[in-house]
Amino acid sequence: MKKGLLVTVVLLAVALVFTGCAFAADTTITTSGTIEFKITGTDAEGEASGLFAAGDVYVDYEVIGTSGDWEINISPEFDVVGGALTECDSYIKYSGEGMSLTLDPVGIDYDLWDVAGNAGTPAIPDNSGIALDLDMEPLALNLVVNNQAVGDETKYNFGAGISYSASPVTVDIGMGTTPVETATWYGTFYGISLTADMAPITLIGEYGTFSPEASGLEDGSGYYVELDYDLPEGGGSLGACYNGADEALNGAGTKTADKYSYVEGWYTYSITDDVSLTFDVASEDTGLAGAKSVTSYYAKVSASL
Repeated sequence: MKKGLLVTVVLLAVALVFTGCAFAADTTITTSGTIEFKITGTDAEGEASGLFAAGDVYVDYEVIGTSGDWEINISPEFDVVGGALTECDSYIKYSGEGMSLTLDPVGIDYDLWDVAGNAGTPAIPDNSGIALDLDMEPLALNLVVNNQAVGDETKYNFGAGISYSASPVTVDIGMGTTPVETATWYGTFYGISLTADMAPITLIGEYGTFSPEASGLEDGSGYYVELDYDLPEGGGSLGACYNGADEALNGAGTKTADKYSYVEGWYTYSITDDVSLTFDVASEDTGLAGAKSVTSYYAKVSASL
């Protein structure tokens, strides 16, 4: 028996050993939606400003069936503007005391939160897989395993995290690795995140590194910081964030001409429980050769159903 097949059999055996129950189900079906109307602008050359535009216009369906300790979830999200299925959160989950095991046939991945460069956020490939969550307050552990075919071989991707919470602070440590040579983040990444919820202020700080496996590429790092403030007496909320990455992480191991930077600020005011107004401005420097920093902004009205 091939090693990859053996690992798969072991994982499925662990997944199914808990029970072989049938899903007779107490089923709930809920629907929701989001619609946004935007006015956008940018200082990018050759692009227009002051345009009316659609933001997120989504319809969500959530179908959940439960049977004992088991749960089935099929929750598609449709993009009305794009005319496409944008997401489908579908899984089978077993929940026991202090743990849960999720079988995800649609796709499961693991990433470094908000740390990013022009190549995106370090992450393992999104494939069918299994997630194991252990809750041992104040600690929580998470393990994600998925796989994919590379020729006649089965390659396994792994992600793992540990979280420690002691109010008002939560610390997360995460890592992921993929042996798939064609993956953007072929190699291993690590990160740490700290969140301090000190109402009305919330602070978030994240730091991550990426070590590519391919020869000739270089290790890189990046960070993300965010500040959120809830104004008193229903006055809305303010937020700002900054994302930076060095030349190596910006290019997923291939150094770019310069570092990556992204800064954004926003204000949101709730007109009613279901309608809000947001003003947002952001500036991005991709760090690519010949690229200039671009500032963009928008105002939007959002309504939820």
